[in-house]
Amino acid sequence: MDPKGQANWAVAYPTIGIILLGGISDPMRRRPLHLSAGIAYTSDDGRTMVRTRLFYASPRRGTVNGAEIDASSPRSPFRLIDRYAKYIDGAERVSFESENVNVISGSSDGAAAAFGLCLSSASGGSLSLAEMEDDLRMISESVGRSLFGGLTITDPDKGLRTERLLDARDFSQYRIIACRFSEKRNPSDAIHSSVVRNSGYQKRVESTREKGRTLRELAASRDIEGIFELAMGDTDEYHRLVEASGVHVITDGMRALMSRVRELRREVWCTYIVTGGTNVFVPARKGDVPELVSALEPMCSGVEVLRVAGPPHFSGPS
Repeated sequence: MDPKGQANWAVAYPTIGIILLGGISDPMRRRPLHLSAGIAYTSDDGRTMVRTRLFYASPRRGTVNGAEIDASSPRSPFRLIDRYAKYIDGAERVSFESENVNVISGSSDGAAAAFGLCLSSASGGSLSLAEMEDDLRMISESVGRSLFGGLTITDPDKGLRTERLLDARDFSQYRIIACRFSEKRNPSDAIHSSVVRNSGYQKRVESTREKGRTLRELAASRDIEGIFELAMGDTDEYHRLVEASGVHVITDGMRALMSRVRELRREVWCTYIVTGGTNVFVPARKGDVPELVSALEPMCSGVEVLRVAGPPHFSGPS
């Protein structure tokens, strides 16, 4: 029997940074040290997602993409099951499985949000996603982006409660071309621990505050292209700091594709975003996607057309 009848899967969506997050409080609580923002995404046909469900088992077990997880890990979901045990019937037997479906980057946000939706349901609604956000950061520091979907902002100066600025439907006339590269990515914690030691990090903190104010203004006026222009500028600033801190994310192939995007911008509107993985995300107007795919696909190992996604929900039984 599944907790609270969870034969259904909780579905949440991975995310892409708009104002990039680099720097967390510690490996356990993982609280962001500066303002950040992002969007949830799925593939154009809606197939990209993270799926999670709870079930009873003795001994309890947890799997991510079929692999057993280390229950003692600081990021183990079992820590949250134990934390909220009083709200969940038979918590000592609650197990989980989570799987990524066609995810390109940002999977941990989706996994944490889907797990949070499962916990909320298992508690009979006693636990809300908003109330659990800070604890869900133990799984992923930027979980708020996936918890609320659309465009969100998370501000330490406002108590680290994530706020949704725009819904997914506000981005309906835009798509994001994900350009994949085959190189292995650096662990996100390598970035987080390096940038905070850099002498330029405090300047980065101040810069994100200013960009947060600008982002709110752009969202209020539904200036989608202005939002993605801001994201491109933030990518450039962020990766200068990352590289000055001794961590290199952008490979030669990625840099060449970014240069090509800058050339294409003379003829068609588009921008680029690079987060912590080996992908270049290229936002564009929906009608210009075929032309841009033709230009960029030969420069990488594969492309996927994405759209902005909404908040987590339950799907039917698999």
